[in-house]
Amino acid sequence: MVREALGAQFQRSMPEYLDGLITVASVRMSPDLRIAKVYVSIYRSTTKPEILMKRLNTHAPEIRKRLGDDVEMKHLPELRFFLDDTLDTVERIDKLLKSVREEDEAREAERAARAGETADDNAANGAADGAAGDAASDAADGSHGDGMTGSGAHDDDR
Repeated sequence: MVREALGAQFQRSMPEYLDGLITVASVRMSPDLRIAKVYVSIYRSTTKPEILMKRLNTHAPEIRKRLGDDVEMKHLPELRFFLDDTLDTVERIDKLLKSVREEDEAREAERAARAGETADDNAANGAADGAAGDAASDAADGSHGDGMTGSGAHDDDR
């Protein structure tokens, strides 16, 4: 109720001390409804948001008075304005997530490249090891690599 009334108020007539577009993002009422924390987003302003927040809080009594014309409440709440930085936070989180994804992809590509090099090295070493292994097994079983087995010096005796 308060959020809609304040939003309509800023849409109908923007005070000269504010520039840009003011959007009431949310209003949080105290349990006794005496204090309203009003969170606003500011777009297309040439003035720093901190300065606009000071201006809003300085003019809060007159904004409250105009709010009384639009809203019927037993006690009209004291208005305290705060900058809603939800969109800035979302943007910052998105940037962080994007950078983490890019780092993960770079690490994965590096791992894949290293795995490819290792596989190539293993294949090359495997072929060399295979030839050396055949020669070693031939020597161990007395084979000369020609398919014949023999016992060495006594081959002529047969």
